[in-house]
Amino acid sequence: MNTQKKLNIAMICDPIGEYKAGAIVSAVRFGELLQKKGHKVVFIGARSKENPVDDYFHEMKVFRFRSVPIPKSGGWHTAFPTANEIKKILKEEQIDVVHIILPMSTAIVAIRAARTLGIKVVAHSHSQPENLFIDAPALLRPVLCSLWNSYLAWLYRRAESIVYPSKLGYSLLHHLTEENKPHMIISNGVSIERYKPMQVGDFYERFSIPKDTVNIVYVGRLFPEKSVDTLIKAIPGIVEKYPKSHFMIVGIGYLRQKLEDLATTLGVSNNVTFLTLNDEDKILAYNAGDIFVSPSFAELEGMTTLEAMACGKPIIIPDAPMNASRFFVNENGLLFEPANHRDFAEKILRLVLDGDLRKKMGEKSLAGSKMYDINYSVSKLEELYYSLLSK
Repeated sequence: MNTQKKLNIAMICDPIGEYKAGAIVSAVRFGELLQKKGHKVVFIGARSKENPVDDYFHEMKVFRFRSVPIPKSGGWHTAFPTANEIKKILKEEQIDVVHIILPMSTAIVAIRAARTLGIKVVAHSHSQPENLFIDAPALLRPVLCSLWNSYLAWLYRRAESIVYPSKLGYSLLHHLTEENKPHMIISNGVSIERYKPMQVGDFYERFSIPKDTVNIVYVGRLFPEKSVDTLIKAIPGIVEKYPKSHFMIVGIGYLRQKLEDLATTLGVSNNVTFLTLNDEDKILAYNAGDIFVSPSFAELEGMTTLEAMACGKPIIIPDAPMNASRFFVNENGLLFEPANHRDFAEKILRLVLDGDLRKKMGEKSLAGSKMYDINYSVSKLEELYYSLLSK
């Protein structure tokens, strides 16, 4: 493959920037590694208050367009370029492949522009209606999910190939495309060079985390579908039986204040530390934790679970039908009943009280994470690009 022509790739991702959502983080990691292999990657996305002009992000050129903010999204914007503006970029950058990361407004225009120019399109299935419409009134959710799936079907049918991050993603979404639609299941992967067991230095002191406790860590956005309130509700039952338990909740989101208030109401605020961390400190947080938990009921893969596994941590995941992370549990953790804080507390306590089991499961996690090396995922993505261009 090294003898093949290096590619120019345009990734379409409206909220590209410092937003800690899995799809964006995954796209940036793929882009960085593709560039290290000699390809050129550009992003097309939205302008915002933080990113008002074209710029570079992780050494990749970003073309930005007029946009509007999306309510309750954590700072996301959706952009509105014209077809001519997109075509100009695709021509000037000599783009070989357009890769749709998120199915937002720019994706519609980019697909039309690419098809006009005869450029191959890959669509990534990062979108779950269960995540998008959780705040909508219950009676409206089925209608909104149906409309969204109709839109995804329109988009996916106009791409030459679809990327699914997991077998669950394929099983949930492949019916939206034509029968025998070209596709590839490619894990988001994890950088096992960066995410690994390590000493945490002065992490405890810098963030006032106790050292003499069993530390339980959650990493992810503070949004409804992540069900972090289930974790907060589990804490009283845990600290009652094992007072030397501490919880680190790492992430951003509009529910943070409500979650802090819930911890105060339940009388466990001293047992919880809410943290907003950069990438390097986030790796230290995984390592400072003894157990990783993720109460989310909807995940197309679960990147933070993979990261925790690569750091050698046992995992506790809900046995939720829309959560692909449950398939990572294989002698390296426990499953609990979704949204059941009592069962969650029971499973956490089982590991809190058994250091030998934690160690054994952590070793299994570390070994299992090797199967998801991101370099393998990037090689599969390259393979997909080249196969499309050979047709």
